[in-house]
Amino acid sequence: MIKANTLDMTTGPFLKKILLFSLPIMFSGLLQLLFNAADTVIVGQFSADGDFAVSAVGSTASLINALVALAIGMGNGAGVVVAQNVGAKRSDAVKRTVHTAMLLSVIMGVIIGALGFFCAEPLLNLMNAPKDVLPLAALYTKIFFLGLPVQLIYNFGSAILRSIGDTTRPLIFLAVAGVLNVGLNILFVVAFDMSVAGVALATVISQTVSAALVVIYMLKQKNDCKLSARELKIDKKALLQTLYIGIPAGLQGMIFSVSNTILQATINTFGPLAMTGSTAATTVANFIFIPMNSIHHASTSFIGQNTGAQKIKQIKRLIFTLNGMAVAIGVIITVPIIIFGKTFLGIFTDTPEAITFGMTHLITLCVPYFVCGAMDVTVGCIRGMGTSLSPMLVSIFGVCGFRFLWIWVIFPLIQKVVENPYQQYFYLFLSYFISWSITLAFQSGICIKTYKKLASRVKSE
Repeated sequence: MIKANTLDMTTGPFLKKILLFSLPIMFSGLLQLLFNAADTVIVGQFSADGDFAVSAVGSTASLINALVALAIGMGNGAGVVVAQNVGAKRSDAVKRTVHTAMLLSVIMGVIIGALGFFCAEPLLNLMNAPKDVLPLAALYTKIFFLGLPVQLIYNFGSAILRSIGDTTRPLIFLAVAGVLNVGLNILFVVAFDMSVAGVALATVISQTVSAALVVIYMLKQKNDCKLSARELKIDKKALLQTLYIGIPAGLQGMIFSVSNTILQATINTFGPLAMTGSTAATTVANFIFIPMNSIHHASTSFIGQNTGAQKIKQIKRLIFTLNGMAVAIGVIITVPIIIFGKTFLGIFTDTPEAITFGMTHLITLCVPYFVCGAMDVTVGCIRGMGTSLSPMLVSIFGVCGFRFLWIWVIFPLIQKVVENPYQQYFYLFLSYFISWSITLAFQSGICIKTYKKLASRVKSE
Protein backbone atom coordinates (compact mmCIF):
# COMPACT_ATOMS: atom_id res chain seq x y z
CA MET A 1 0.00 0.00 0.00
CA ILE A 2 1.40 3.45 -0.95
CA LYS A 3 2.01 5.35 2.28
CA ALA A 4 5.40 6.88 2.96
CA ASN A 5 6.73 10.01 1.24
CA THR A 6 3.63 10.42 -0.92
CA LEU A 7 1.10 13.11 -1.77
CA ASP A 8 -2.61 12.39 -2.08
CA MET A 9 -3.53 14.16 -5.33
CA THR A 10 -7.21 13.15 -5.24
CA THR A 11 -8.24 15.58 -2.47
CA GLY A 12 -7.91 19.34 -2.11
CA PRO A 13 -6.77 22.01 -1.63
CA PHE A 14 -5.35 21.55 -5.11
CA LEU A 15 -3.58 24.87 -5.63
CA LYS A 16 -1.46 24.30 -2.53
CA LYS A 17 -0.73 20.69 -3.44
CA ILE A 18 0.18 21.55 -7.02
CA LEU A 19 2.65 24.13 -5.73
CA LEU A 20 4.10 21.66 -3.20
CA PHE A 21 4.45 19.12 -6.02
CA SER A 22 5.75 21.54 -8.67
CA LEU A 23 8.25 23.64 -6.72
CA PRO A 24 10.81 20.83 -6.25
CA ILE A 25 10.50 19.95 -9.95
CA MET A 26 10.88 23.62 -10.81
CA PHE A 27 13.95 23.97 -8.63
CA SER A 28 15.33 20.74 -10.07
CA GLY A 29 14.97 22.07 -13.58
CA LEU A 30 16.41 25.47 -12.69
CA LEU A 31 19.33 23.83 -10.89
CA GLN A 32 19.98 21.67 -13.93
CA LEU A 33 19.75 24.76 -16.11
CA LEU A 34 22.22 26.62 -13.89
CA PHE A 35 24.61 23.68 -14.00
CA ASN A 36 24.27 23.51 -17.80
CA ALA A 37 24.79 27.26 -17.98
CA ALA A 38 27.92 26.81 -15.86
CA ASP A 39 29.07 24.23 -18.41
CA THR A 40 28.66 26.78 -21.19
CA VAL A 41 30.25 29.63 -19.24
CA ILE A 42 33.25 27.56 -18.15
CA VAL A 43 33.91 26.09 -21.58
CA GLY A 44 33.39 29.50 -23.23
CA GLN A 45 35.53 31.55 -20.84
CA PHE A 46 38.29 29.11 -19.91
CA SER A 47 38.65 26.78 -22.89
CA ALA A 48 41.23 27.56 -25.56
CA ASP A 49 38.48 26.92 -28.14
CA GLY A 50 36.33 29.83 -26.82
CA ASP A 51 33.22 30.61 -28.86
CA PHE A 52 33.82 27.54 -31.02
CA ALA A 53 33.50 25.34 -27.94
CA VAL A 54 30.23 27.07 -26.99
CA SER A 55 28.96 26.63 -30.55
CA ALA A 56 29.98 22.96 -30.50
CA VAL A 57 28.06 22.26 -27.29
CA GLY A 58 25.02 24.25 -28.47
CA SER A 59 24.92 22.67 -31.91
CA THR A 60 24.57 19.18 -30.39
CA ALA A 61 21.55 20.00 -28.21
CA SER A 62 18.83 19.27 -30.76
CA LEU A 63 20.46 16.01 -31.88
CA ILE A 64 20.90 14.78 -28.31
CA ASN A 65 17.35 15.74 -27.40
CA ALA A 66 15.93 13.97 -30.44
CA LEU A 67 17.27 10.57 -29.38
CA VAL A 68 16.78 11.10 -25.66
CA ALA A 69 13.18 12.33 -25.98
CA LEU A 70 11.84 8.92 -26.98
CA ALA A 71 13.23 7.31 -23.86
CA ILE A 72 12.13 10.19 -21.61
CA GLY A 73 8.60 9.84 -22.96
CA MET A 74 8.67 6.19 -21.98
CA GLY A 75 9.62 7.17 -18.43
CA ASN A 76 6.75 9.64 -18.27
CA GLY A 77 4.45 6.92 -19.61
CA ALA A 78 5.46 4.68 -16.73
CA GLY A 79 4.79 7.57 -14.35
CA VAL A 80 1.24 8.00 -15.68
CA VAL A 81 0.53 4.27 -15.31
CA VAL A 82 1.85 4.30 -11.73
CA ALA A 83 -0.25 7.41 -10.91
CA GLN A 84 -3.44 5.84 -12.27
CA ASN A 85 -2.82 2.64 -10.32
CA VAL A 86 -2.11 4.64 -7.16
CA GLY A 87 -5.39 6.52 -7.59
CA ALA A 88 -7.23 3.24 -8.09
CA LYS A 89 -5.37 1.68 -5.11
CA ARG A 90 -3.99 -1.21 -7.19
CA SER A 91 -0.88 -2.03 -5.15
CA ASP A 92 0.33 -5.06 -7.14
CA ALA A 93 0.02 -3.16 -10.42
CA VAL A 94 2.17 -0.34 -9.02
CA LYS A 95 4.92 -2.80 -8.07
CA ARG A 96 4.90 -4.52 -11.46
CA THR A 97 5.05 -1.20 -13.31
CA VAL A 98 7.94 0.08 -11.19
CA HIS A 99 10.14 -2.95 -11.84
CA THR A 100 9.21 -3.14 -15.51
CA ALA A 101 10.03 0.54 -15.98
CA MET A 102 13.40 0.46 -14.25
CA LEU A 103 14.57 -2.54 -16.27
CA LEU A 104 13.26 -0.91 -19.43
CA SER A 105 15.31 2.22 -18.67
CA VAL A 106 18.53 0.20 -18.77
CA ILE A 107 17.63 -1.60 -21.99
CA MET A 108 16.61 1.59 -23.79
CA GLY A 109 19.62 3.49 -22.46
CA VAL A 110 22.04 0.95 -23.91
CA ILE A 111 20.30 0.78 -27.29
CA ILE A 112 19.81 4.53 -27.80
CA GLY A 113 23.22 5.32 -26.33
CA ALA A 114 24.92 3.01 -28.83
CA LEU A 115 22.90 4.50 -31.69
CA GLY A 116 23.86 8.04 -30.69
CA PHE A 117 27.54 7.16 -30.25
CA PHE A 118 28.03 5.52 -33.65
CA CYS A 119 25.85 7.94 -35.63
CA ALA A 120 27.05 11.19 -34.03
CA GLU A 121 29.25 12.55 -36.80
CA PRO A 122 27.00 11.65 -39.78
CA LEU A 123 24.00 13.23 -38.05
CA LEU A 124 25.92 16.40 -37.20
CA ASN A 125 26.92 16.59 -40.87
CA LEU A 126 23.26 16.41 -41.83
CA MET A 127 22.67 19.37 -39.50
CA ASN A 128 25.16 21.48 -41.47
CA ALA A 129 27.52 21.78 -38.51
CA PRO A 130 30.45 23.98 -39.69
CA LYS A 131 33.70 22.13 -40.32
CA ASP A 132 35.57 24.13 -37.67
CA VAL A 133 32.98 23.10 -35.04
CA LEU A 134 32.29 19.51 -36.16
CA PRO A 135 35.21 17.69 -34.44
CA LEU A 136 34.40 19.26 -31.06
CA ALA A 137 30.66 18.67 -31.46
CA ALA A 138 31.16 15.02 -32.42
CA LEU A 139 33.47 14.39 -29.47
CA TYR A 140 31.00 15.96 -27.02
CA THR A 141 28.09 13.95 -28.45
CA LYS A 142 29.89 10.60 -28.30
CA ILE A 143 30.93 11.01 -24.68
CA PHE A 144 27.43 12.18 -23.73
CA PHE A 145 25.77 9.11 -25.23
CA LEU A 146 28.13 6.78 -23.39
CA GLY A 147 26.41 7.97 -20.21
CA LEU A 148 22.86 7.70 -21.52
CA PRO A 149 21.90 4.51 -19.61
CA VAL A 150 22.54 6.14 -16.22
CA GLN A 151 20.69 9.28 -17.31
CA LEU A 152 17.62 7.22 -18.15
CA ILE A 153 17.78 5.32 -14.86
CA TYR A 154 17.60 8.66 -13.05
CA ASN A 155 14.80 9.99 -15.29
CA PHE A 156 12.65 6.85 -15.03
CA GLY A 157 13.17 6.69 -11.28
CA SER A 158 12.30 10.37 -10.90
CA ALA A 159 9.13 9.94 -12.99
CA ILE A 160 8.02 7.08 -10.73
CA LEU A 161 8.69 9.08 -7.58
CA ARG A 162 6.81 12.07 -9.02
CA SER A 163 3.81 9.88 -9.76
CA ILE A 164 3.34 9.25 -6.02
CA GLY A 165 4.02 12.89 -5.14
CA ASP A 166 7.63 12.56 -3.99
CA THR A 167 9.41 15.37 -5.84
CA THR A 168 11.85 16.44 -3.11
CA ARG A 169 14.30 13.52 -3.29
CA PRO A 170 15.00 13.89 -7.02
CA LEU A 171 15.77 17.57 -6.31
CA ILE A 172 18.25 16.64 -3.59
CA PHE A 173 19.92 14.02 -5.79
CA LEU A 174 20.16 16.48 -8.68
CA ALA A 175 21.66 19.14 -6.44
CA VAL A 176 24.38 16.77 -5.24
CA ALA A 177 25.16 15.65 -8.78
CA GLY A 178 25.04 19.23 -10.09
CA VAL A 179 27.55 20.57 -7.59
CA LEU A 180 29.81 17.66 -8.50
CA ASN A 181 29.31 18.49 -12.18
CA VAL A 182 30.44 22.10 -11.74
CA GLY A 183 33.45 21.03 -9.70
CA LEU A 184 34.47 18.49 -12.32
CA ASN A 185 33.99 21.08 -15.08
CA ILE A 186 36.45 23.39 -13.36
CA LEU A 187 38.88 20.51 -12.85
CA PHE A 188 38.68 19.12 -16.40
CA VAL A 189 38.36 22.37 -18.39
CA VAL A 190 40.32 24.90 -16.34
CA ALA A 191 42.98 22.67 -14.75
CA PHE A 192 43.35 19.96 -17.41
CA ASP A 193 42.33 22.05 -20.49
CA MET A 194 40.05 19.28 -21.79
CA SER A 195 37.56 21.71 -23.47
CA VAL A 196 34.26 20.08 -24.56
CA ALA A 197 35.54 16.59 -23.67
CA GLY A 198 35.90 17.75 -20.07
CA VAL A 199 32.36 19.16 -19.98
CA ALA A 200 30.92 15.94 -21.42
CA LEU A 201 32.89 13.71 -19.07
CA ALA A 202 31.81 15.78 -16.05
CA THR A 203 28.18 15.41 -17.17
CA VAL A 204 28.43 11.63 -17.44
CA ILE A 205 30.09 11.23 -14.03
CA SER A 206 27.54 13.47 -12.28
CA GLN A 207 24.63 11.68 -13.97
CA THR A 208 26.03 8.36 -12.75
CA VAL A 209 25.96 9.71 -9.20
CA SER A 210 22.34 10.93 -9.52
CA ALA A 211 21.26 7.57 -10.94
CA ALA A 212 22.97 5.71 -8.10
CA LEU A 213 21.25 7.93 -5.52
CA VAL A 214 17.80 7.30 -7.06
CA VAL A 215 18.34 3.53 -7.12
CA ILE A 216 19.63 3.43 -3.54
CA TYR A 217 16.65 5.50 -2.38
CA MET A 218 14.15 3.26 -4.18
CA LEU A 219 15.81 0.16 -2.69
CA LYS A 220 15.14 1.58 0.78
CA GLN A 221 11.52 2.59 0.16
CA LYS A 222 8.77 1.26 2.42
CA ASN A 223 5.93 1.61 -0.08
CA ASP A 224 4.90 0.02 -3.38
CA CYS A 225 7.69 1.86 -5.23
CA LYS A 226 10.34 -0.10 -3.33
CA LEU A 227 12.85 -1.51 -5.80
CA SER A 228 14.10 -5.09 -5.50
CA ALA A 229 16.76 -6.57 -7.76
CA ARG A 230 15.09 -9.97 -7.56
CA GLU A 231 11.80 -8.56 -8.90
CA LEU A 232 13.31 -6.78 -11.91
CA LYS A 233 11.52 -8.29 -14.86
CA ILE A 234 9.30 -7.23 -17.72
CA ASP A 235 5.62 -7.66 -16.88
CA LYS A 236 3.65 -7.86 -20.12
CA LYS A 237 0.60 -5.91 -18.94
CA ALA A 238 2.67 -3.18 -17.28
CA LEU A 239 4.88 -2.95 -20.38
CA LEU A 240 1.91 -2.63 -22.74
CA GLN A 241 0.32 0.07 -20.57
CA THR A 242 3.61 1.95 -20.41
CA LEU A 243 4.13 1.63 -24.16
CA TYR A 244 0.55 2.80 -24.85
CA ILE A 245 1.19 6.08 -23.04
CA GLY A 246 4.96 6.31 -23.42
CA ILE A 247 5.57 5.62 -27.10
CA PRO A 248 3.32 8.42 -28.42
CA ALA A 249 4.74 10.78 -25.77
CA GLY A 250 8.27 9.78 -26.68
CA LEU A 251 7.69 10.00 -30.42
CA GLN A 252 6.15 13.43 -29.98
CA GLY A 253 9.18 14.60 -28.02
CA MET A 254 11.51 13.01 -30.53
CA ILE A 255 9.82 14.61 -33.51
CA PHE A 256 9.75 17.95 -31.69
CA SER A 257 13.49 17.60 -31.28
CA VAL A 258 13.87 16.63 -34.94
CA SER A 259 12.05 19.84 -35.89
CA ASN A 260 14.42 21.73 -33.59
CA THR A 261 17.32 19.90 -35.23
CA ILE A 262 16.18 21.12 -38.64
CA LEU A 263 15.82 24.61 -37.19
CA GLN A 264 19.33 24.31 -35.71
CA ALA A 265 20.63 23.34 -39.15
CA THR A 266 19.14 26.58 -40.51
CA ILE A 267 20.65 28.56 -37.62
CA ASN A 268 24.02 27.02 -38.46
CA THR A 269 23.87 28.58 -41.93
CA PHE A 270 24.04 32.03 -40.28
CA GLY A 271 27.52 31.18 -38.96
CA PRO A 272 29.26 30.55 -35.61
CA LEU A 273 28.20 33.88 -34.06
CA ALA A 274 24.52 33.13 -34.64
CA MET A 275 25.11 29.66 -33.18
CA THR A 276 26.71 31.20 -30.09
CA GLY A 277 23.87 33.70 -29.70
CA SER A 278 21.29 30.96 -30.14
CA THR A 279 22.98 28.72 -27.56
CA ALA A 280 23.04 31.56 -25.02
CA ALA A 281 19.44 32.61 -25.77
CA THR A 282 18.16 29.05 -25.48
CA THR A 283 19.79 28.74 -22.07
CA VAL A 284 18.21 32.00 -20.88
CA ALA A 285 14.79 31.12 -22.35
CA ASN A 286 14.81 27.86 -20.42
CA PHE A 287 14.41 29.88 -17.23
CA ILE A 288 10.86 30.47 -18.47
CA PHE A 289 10.28 27.00 -19.88
CA ILE A 290 11.41 25.06 -16.79
CA PRO A 291 8.86 26.59 -14.36
CA MET A 292 6.03 26.13 -16.88
CA ASN A 293 7.19 22.59 -17.53
CA SER A 294 6.95 21.76 -13.82
CA ILE A 295 3.21 22.40 -14.11
CA HIS A 296 3.16 20.05 -17.11
CA HIS A 297 4.65 17.30 -14.93
CA ALA A 298 2.07 18.07 -12.24
CA SER A 299 -0.73 17.75 -14.80
CA THR A 300 0.11 14.14 -15.72
CA SER A 301 0.37 13.02 -12.09
CA PHE A 302 -2.63 14.91 -10.68
CA ILE A 303 -4.92 14.08 -13.60
CA GLY A 304 -3.58 10.50 -13.60
CA GLN A 305 -4.38 9.87 -9.95
CA ASN A 306 -7.84 11.44 -10.24
CA THR A 307 -8.52 9.40 -13.37
CA GLY A 308 -7.65 6.22 -11.47
CA ALA A 309 -9.90 7.36 -8.61
CA GLN A 310 -12.64 8.27 -11.14
CA LYS A 311 -13.12 11.75 -9.67
CA ILE A 312 -14.49 13.41 -12.79
CA LYS A 313 -15.51 16.80 -11.42
CA GLN A 314 -12.08 17.27 -9.87
CA ILE A 315 -10.41 16.52 -13.21
CA LYS A 316 -12.31 19.40 -14.83
CA ARG A 317 -11.30 21.75 -12.01
CA LEU A 318 -7.69 20.66 -12.26
CA ILE A 319 -7.50 21.23 -16.02
CA PHE A 320 -8.41 24.91 -15.61
CA THR A 321 -6.21 25.37 -12.52
CA LEU A 322 -3.14 23.82 -14.11
CA ASN A 323 -3.46 25.80 -17.35
CA GLY A 324 -3.99 29.05 -15.46
CA MET A 325 -0.88 28.46 -13.38
CA ALA A 326 1.27 27.71 -16.45
CA VAL A 327 0.13 30.87 -18.27
CA ALA A 328 0.64 33.08 -15.21
CA ILE A 329 4.13 31.72 -14.60
CA GLY A 330 5.09 32.22 -18.26
CA VAL A 331 3.95 35.84 -18.35
CA ILE A 332 5.49 36.83 -15.00
CA ILE A 333 8.95 35.40 -15.72
CA THR A 334 9.12 36.64 -19.32
CA VAL A 335 9.07 40.33 -18.38
CA PRO A 336 12.46 40.52 -16.55
CA ILE A 337 14.02 38.08 -19.04
CA ILE A 338 13.28 40.47 -21.92
CA ILE A 339 14.15 43.66 -20.00
CA PHE A 340 17.56 42.36 -18.88
CA GLY A 341 18.13 40.10 -21.89
CA LYS A 342 21.42 41.66 -23.04
CA THR A 343 22.84 41.39 -19.53
CA PHE A 344 21.95 37.72 -19.33
CA LEU A 345 23.37 36.99 -22.78
CA GLY A 346 26.55 38.85 -21.86
CA ILE A 347 27.28 36.16 -19.29
CA PHE A 348 27.92 33.71 -22.12
CA THR A 349 29.54 35.87 -24.77
CA ASP A 350 30.84 39.45 -25.14
CA THR A 351 30.63 39.47 -28.95
CA PRO A 352 28.10 42.17 -30.03
CA GLU A 353 26.94 40.27 -33.12
CA ALA A 354 26.26 37.13 -31.09
CA ILE A 355 24.31 39.15 -28.51
CA THR A 356 22.21 40.77 -31.25
CA PHE A 357 21.33 37.34 -32.66
CA GLY A 358 20.59 36.16 -29.13
CA MET A 359 18.23 39.08 -28.35
CA THR A 360 16.33 38.49 -31.59
CA HIS A 361 15.98 34.85 -30.57
CA LEU A 362 14.83 35.77 -27.04
CA ILE A 363 12.18 38.33 -28.02
CA THR A 364 10.60 36.21 -30.75
CA LEU A 365 10.57 33.03 -28.66
CA CYS A 366 9.82 34.27 -25.13
CA VAL A 367 7.12 36.94 -25.50
CA PRO A 368 4.51 34.31 -26.54
CA TYR A 369 6.06 31.50 -24.43
CA PHE A 370 2.94 31.26 -22.24
CA VAL A 371 1.12 29.77 -25.25
CA CYS A 372 3.65 26.92 -25.25
CA GLY A 373 3.07 26.45 -21.51
CA ALA A 374 -0.69 26.10 -21.97
CA MET A 375 -0.15 23.73 -24.89
CA ASP A 376 2.14 21.43 -22.88
CA VAL A 377 -0.13 21.38 -19.82
CA THR A 378 -3.16 20.56 -21.97
CA VAL A 379 -1.27 17.62 -23.48
CA GLY A 380 -0.27 16.49 -19.97
CA CYS A 381 -3.92 16.54 -18.90
CA ILE A 382 -4.93 14.47 -21.91
CA ARG A 383 -2.22 11.89 -21.18
CA GLY A 384 -3.17 11.82 -17.51
CA MET A 385 -6.67 10.78 -18.61
CA GLY A 386 -5.10 7.85 -20.46
CA THR A 387 -5.03 9.13 -24.06
CA SER A 388 -1.69 9.62 -25.79
CA LEU A 389 -1.97 8.88 -29.53
CA SER A 390 -4.24 11.75 -30.62
CA PRO A 391 -2.28 14.52 -28.86
CA MET A 392 0.88 13.10 -30.41
CA LEU A 393 -0.59 13.25 -33.91
CA VAL A 394 -1.90 16.78 -33.43
CA SER A 395 1.45 17.95 -32.08
CA ILE A 396 3.33 16.33 -34.95
CA PHE A 397 1.21 18.02 -37.60
CA GLY A 398 0.50 21.26 -35.72
CA VAL A 399 3.97 21.99 -34.40
CA CYS A 400 6.46 19.94 -36.38
CA GLY A 401 4.59 19.85 -39.68
CA PHE A 402 4.10 23.60 -39.67
CA ARG A 403 7.73 24.24 -38.77
CA PHE A 404 8.91 22.00 -41.61
CA LEU A 405 6.62 23.93 -43.99
CA TRP A 406 7.94 27.22 -42.64
CA ILE A 407 11.63 26.29 -42.82
CA TRP A 408 11.54 24.59 -46.22
CA VAL A 409 8.92 26.66 -48.07
CA ILE A 410 8.01 29.95 -46.40
CA PHE A 411 11.36 31.01 -44.92
CA PRO A 412 13.32 30.70 -48.22
CA LEU A 413 10.76 33.06 -49.78
CA ILE A 414 11.22 35.51 -46.92
CA GLN A 415 15.00 35.42 -47.38
CA LYS A 416 14.57 36.51 -50.99
CA VAL A 417 12.87 39.77 -49.97
CA VAL A 418 14.52 40.40 -46.57
CA GLU A 419 18.28 40.96 -46.78
CA ASN A 420 19.08 41.91 -43.16
CA PRO A 421 20.29 38.71 -41.43
CA TYR A 422 18.86 39.76 -38.04
CA GLN A 423 15.42 40.29 -39.60
CA GLN A 424 15.70 36.92 -41.32
CA TYR A 425 16.53 35.43 -37.94
CA PHE A 426 13.37 37.00 -36.47
CA TYR A 427 11.17 35.46 -39.17
CA LEU A 428 12.83 32.09 -38.66
CA PHE A 429 11.74 31.97 -34.99
CA LEU A 430 8.29 33.39 -35.68
CA SER A 431 7.31 29.85 -36.65
CA TYR A 432 7.30 28.89 -32.97
CA PHE A 433 4.46 31.22 -31.94
CA ILE A 434 2.30 30.35 -34.94
CA SER A 435 2.75 26.59 -34.51
CA TRP A 436 2.06 26.76 -30.74
CA SER A 437 -1.18 28.67 -31.32
CA ILE A 438 -2.45 26.25 -33.95
CA THR A 439 -1.60 23.22 -31.84
CA LEU A 440 -3.10 24.61 -28.62
CA ALA A 441 -6.43 25.17 -30.37
CA PHE A 442 -6.61 21.56 -31.55
CA GLN A 443 -5.29 20.10 -28.27
CA SER A 444 -7.99 21.97 -26.35
CA GLY A 445 -10.61 20.28 -28.51
CA ILE A 446 -9.06 16.86 -27.85
CA CYS A 447 -8.95 17.58 -24.11
CA ILE A 448 -12.66 18.42 -24.03
CA LYS A 449 -13.53 15.30 -26.06
CA THR A 450 -11.33 13.04 -23.88
CA TYR A 451 -12.88 14.43 -20.69
CA LYS A 452 -16.43 13.88 -21.96
CA LYS A 453 -15.59 10.33 -23.03
CA LEU A 454 -14.06 9.56 -19.62
CA ALA A 455 -17.05 11.07 -17.79
CA SER A 456 -19.45 9.01 -19.90
CA ARG A 457 -17.50 5.80 -19.20
CA VAL A 458 -17.40 6.42 -15.46
CA LYS A 459 -21.10 7.24 -15.37
CA SER A 460 -21.98 4.00 -17.14
CA GLU A 461 -19.95 1.83 -14.74
